[in-house]
Amino acid sequence: MITGTTNNSRLGELRKYVVSGNFVDLYIQSFSSISDGLNPILSQVSQYPYTIMYYIGSVIYTDIIQSDGTSVTSFKYQPNNNSSFINHGIIKNPNMSGIINNPKIIDDVFIIRDNLSALDKNYRLEYIGNLSELTTYAGGKYFNIINNT
Repeated sequence: MITGTTNNSRLGELRKYVVSGNFVDLYIQSFSSISDGLNPILSQVSQYPYTIMYYIGSVIYTDIIQSDGTSVTSFKYQPNNNSSFINHGIIKNPNMSGIINNPKIIDDVFIIRDNLSALDKNYRLEYIGNLSELTTYAGGKYFNIINNT
């Protein structure tokens, strides 16, 4: 059984498009939680506090309205089978936001990669012996050398 209370009533979702009439005629009626509607038998609107019982989506709502206009809504839900509920915390990985399905994997794409190191051109700098060789070195890197003398 799932229960709770709130200050927000959902009774307005059951209102019909009629302008006037008694309280029960203003809302869709239902006598069980199988269909949505106000239960006129279990509701009491003749004296305060008013007790209004209604059903939306198999959830049983009870509004208790005081004479000063304040109201409290309690709700309860009895699931048909317990396998439809997860009884542990669910954590969303922020790295997976925006991903809605598994990635598409294409098996027939083959990439031939060089066997050189990514830093191979920087390692060749060790064979430069003087400053004039460094200014003409073009092994993938260009250096802007400013002589301040």
